[in-house]
Amino acid sequence: MNSTRESFVVVSAGTYHLPFDRLSEWMQRWHDEHADVRLLVQHGPSKPVEGAENVALLPYSELLARCAEADVVVLQGGAGGVMDMRALQIVPVVVPRVPGGGEVVDDHQLVFTSEMARLGLIRRATTYDDLASHLASALGRRVSSGPPTAEVATPGAHRVDELLSRPVRKLPWPFLVRRLARSGRALLAARFTRSVR
Repeated sequence: MNSTRESFVVVSAGTYHLPFDRLSEWMQRWHDEHADVRLLVQHGPSKPVEGAENVALLPYSELLARCAEADVVVLQGGAGGVMDMRALQIVPVVVPRVPGGGEVVDDHQLVFTSEMARLGLIRRATTYDDLASHLASALGRRVSSGPPTAEVATPGAHRVDELLSRPVRKLPWPFLVRRLARSGRALLAARFTRSVR
């Protein structure tokens, strides 16, 4: 990372119709402590992050271009975004959505991100401390050794803890390959449709 320019972090809550306010709240807390970092947040229906460059939705090509410029990319745990970063040779920090707090309907992001982290394709963050540690490492910063601060209370937090304490089921490889192939075909179809308009 070039120390003569400001650090740049891109965050995407994806295009899912449900809000991901937990990610916004974690990024708000982190940005309050790191206001010197340029932060671009594609928040969709989630809360914007105060002090960041907030955009509800960026065009797909522009989002990829911004991610390619970034020092760190933070994503929700959807397969499409992770595979896009794989194509850009970026190892993103990924915060999976969890059921129970209105973020998603099932645990597929927990399962998917567990497998991707095992393969070394992502840095998985299931707590604020995980997120802050991954960001500090990627930006070459020391992790704060100050007194611990209270976690942001979020709806369904007890459900999150309960889900994360369970052993994660393995996603069968044939199922994963089929799901990723469908995602890839959908991305190619979307790109082709945009290019012929």
